[in-house]
Amino acid sequence: MTITDLIWTTLWVDGGAGPLSNRLARGIWWMSKRMTRKEKGLISAVGPLILILTLLAWGMLLWLGLALFFTGDPDSIVKTTFEGPVSWYERVYFSGFTLFTLGVGDYSPQPGFWQLITAFNSGLGLMLLTLGASYVISVISAVVKKRALARTITGLGTTSSDILKNSWNGDNFHQLDLILMTVSSQITELTQQHQAFPLLHFYHSRKAEESSAVSIALLDNALSVLHCGVNDTSVYNATLVREARSSIKTYLDTMDRALINESDREPSSLNLDDYTDTSIPLVSQMEFDNRLTDYHYRRRQLLGLVEADNHKWPEND
Repeated sequence: MTITDLIWTTLWVDGGAGPLSNRLARGIWWMSKRMTRKEKGLISAVGPLILILTLLAWGMLLWLGLALFFTGDPDSIVKTTFEGPVSWYERVYFSGFTLFTLGVGDYSPQPGFWQLITAFNSGLGLMLLTLGASYVISVISAVVKKRALARTITGLGTTSSDILKNSWNGDNFHQLDLILMTVSSQITELTQQHQAFPLLHFYHSRKAEESSAVSIALLDNALSVLHCGVNDTSVYNATLVREARSSIKTYLDTMDRALINESDREPSSLNLDDYTDTSIPLVSQMEFDNRLTDYHYRRRQLLGLVEADNHKWPEND
């Protein structure tokens, strides 16, 4: 069962986390949420904690399973130093040092079948080390990319109005084209990484500017103003805006499958009055609000994602 969970979690890209590691992660997350309710900064340590405990669980369960297997035959292990019966804790010791060190000790397996099992035991230890190390590297790399995405977006501005004002050159928003292409690709990659490594769901940043949830909500606010509030589509690249919004929607659907559900309330409304000092061609506030009604569920999804990350909604002011 442990071998299946190890291979499932580390090698099966479409499978997500295995049954054991998935339940372990959700249990630790549930307990951590209750314990850190008053100190939200501690939630940033939950991801590394789950990763460490997952690796320990794989190692300990493999050790336990192999020790039980060797215990099935009283004569499976013999002492090399002197005659005498082998106790249960000596079988646990033997299965442990062959699993973790590939070394030799004061005990040896009986010739034949138990020698083959010992070789298999050593092979499992090597597999645990190799897959565990590659899994850690992959998860940490994905976490770094996740924070790099957040920095890329928040570097444009701390509010959606800042992003749009900084991108408006007086005639159009085409300065955003290259950024939208890059960010759309990063969000798509992040979505695939969340599907391959569900442990990413539990990695949270203490700083809002490094939170992918906050930055994606911030970007979606800006894209909503372009998509629903600008009455002249020639001033922005509609194809790139549509692609970026589609990438965000796929990301939100992936979060839904991770049990990060939409909020039960609507986030604060976007105000077009923030752009009155610019020459951006905008529709009326009433028409803009009417167009946004089609995206109420999407905005509740974004708010639920931000709240699950223990941050505040990026206000548009």
